[in-house]
Amino acid sequence: MYVTFPVPMRTALELRGRYANKGGFEAVVIRLRLPNGRLYEQTGKLGFVDIDVSQDTDTLTLRGTIPNPVLPAEKVGDIRLRELFNGEFVTVALEGAEPVQVLTIPREAVLSDQQGDFVYVVGADNRVQRRAVQLGQSTPESAVVTDGLREGEKVVLEGVQRVQPNMEVSPGPADTGVQAMDGAPAGRR
Repeated sequence: MYVTFPVPMRTALELRGRYANKGGFEAVVIRLRLPNGRLYEQTGKLGFVDIDVSQDTDTLTLRGTIPNPVLPAEKVGDIRLRELFNGEFVTVALEGAEPVQVLTIPREAVLSDQQGDFVYVVGADNRVQRRAVQLGQSTPESAVVTDGLREGEKVVLEGVQRVQPNMEVSPGPADTGVQAMDGAPAGRR
């Protein structure tokens, strides 16, 4: 089955640079998330990249192929059912043969103003300093920091709106656990 999807031009250039000497198309694996949120078990390969950039959205169209085998236990009369349907909307994730290591912090630690994104970093003397950061692709829960922060540095997570530069703080471990809807910690019940 074919899966056709747009990719922002910036992302396409990053992918081309990252995988050009690692096998190109062959180094990219396609994964699908189905409309019900479940990850499709089969993986696919990238097979086509359009040469025309959409002027409206600044995207390139990519197409991959992914297996769509007959479901073993599903049969309606003489019809054998498959998991994917033509025209179905899915979410496409491109995975590389080699994972990309990135520095992430909880999204609530990042503040923004007219000068850009920043965090408050706790120094060895327990004093807070404002630090400008550059963010990469992020989610609502976590922010990818591409510049301005090093691994192991402490950032202010709780009470970040009350912190001022050069303020002395008492750092401690942050509770970054996900809370369930009822307020109980997420996990087994």
